[in-house]
Amino acid sequence: MFSRWSQEEIAMEILSLFAAGEPLNYRSVLESNPSLLRAGCRHFGSWRQAVEFAGLSYDAVRRYRTWTRARILARIQELHRQGVDLSWRNISTQVDPKLAAAATKPNRFGSWRRAIQEAGLDYNEIRRYQEWSKERVIHELTTLAAKGELLNSKDAQAAHIELFAAAIRRFASWDEALKAAGLNTEEIRLRPPFRQPRKRSPRKPKPPLPLPPPAGQGPDPTALRP
Repeated sequence: MFSRWSQEEIAMEILSLFAAGEPLNYRSVLESNPSLLRAGCRHFGSWRQAVEFAGLSYDAVRRYRTWTRARILARIQELHRQGVDLSWRNISTQVDPKLAAAATKPNRFGSWRRAIQEAGLDYNEIRRYQEWSKERVIHELTTLAAKGELLNSKDAQAAHIELFAAAIRRFASWDEALKAAGLNTEEIRLRPPFRQPRKRSPRKPKPPLPLPPPAGQGPDPTALRP
């Protein structure tokens, strides 16, 4: 990039690569940017010292996992299961900027749209993602409660993962979201199949049967009179 590297230029280039999610371990830089590696070793004595001069932990850099195509797709699918907004703006600025940078590289997917599609998701649905405000979360909760749907944590995650994830983001916990919607958390937890069984009242003992007459004696004739 530069014909004559200064220490500051080397550090800036290292930080630029780090921000873009590029691997900075020795072998990766040797393959992708050998001039930077040679300049770093020449100015600082070793690549480790060049990385540390830029303010980065070399041990962390050595453990860096390269964003392969498979890893990118797995991460996108993981976020989708969690109900995360996968719009480009949200991922690139809030959730995982390194994922966004890696996915859009020419040697990966080239664009966020293609990465989303390769992950088996509908990009048009992702673009139409609606922001879950607190008001919308509360509205959805009260609507589902009015329909008699199960709203305990386990059932909500299974049937309404986007609502569940939004509730956690907005209210810190599922119970807090339920309370904000005016719902009784204890009653919701105990709804079937979690409701505790009712205690049965003890049965009254049956009266004992009359004893048979002693051997050799017939029944009392008076007992046969009307």
